[in-house]
Amino acid sequence: MHWLLRCGLLLGICIASSLACAESYVVICYNWGCLNRTSAVYPDAWLKKTLIPLRQAKTPAEERAATAEVVRQLYVKAAEQTPISADEPGNEEDERVNGRMDCIDHSTTTANMLSLLQKKRALRWHEVGPYAHRTLLVASHYSATLIETGDPADDDSQVYTIDTWDEALGSLPPVAPVREWAAYRFYTLEKQHHTTAASSLAGR
Repeated sequence: MHWLLRCGLLLGICIASSLACAESYVVICYNWGCLNRTSAVYPDAWLKKTLIPLRQAKTPAEERAATAEVVRQLYVKAAEQTPISADEPGNEEDERVNGRMDCIDHSTTTANMLSLLQKKRALRWHEVGPYAHRTLLVASHYSATLIETGDPADDDSQVYTIDTWDEALGSLPPVAPVREWAAYRFYTLEKQHHTTAASSLAGR
């Protein structure tokens, strides 16, 4: 009898562990400067279907385009579970809206999503890069990046931004070489954002 009880208990633990592993999580930042954080849950069955465009990509360029589509879907799914459904593109005037996102929230959340793709080994030609930071006078803006792997270049020609800040929820985020994204502005590549004081200037 005790043997059967122990077997039942072990079976229950195994089932519970299996169910726990059937989901993936991404930390979502919102309310400007990552003031608030919560987790979006992605069931593995849903995620497996969502990652199909990445599995089908045959070139680095196709993989970047597929990554943008997957990030779009990850945001839509996150908005079903978190306050970021209230975020508006650009959001420079919605400081009282719960769920608002500045570029620090967007770049951090997008980088977390890209890290999930990397963890799932869904990226074959890219890895998650540092934050791209562009600035002009007092205007400061951040974006998550991907770095195309392979033969290393001496410059940043293999760095691509995926910038969701100025796009409406459900829109495809643009992917651009970091120099094109920066345009006439000064830019740097950083492992982490500047201090929270800089976040008050972010998202321009």
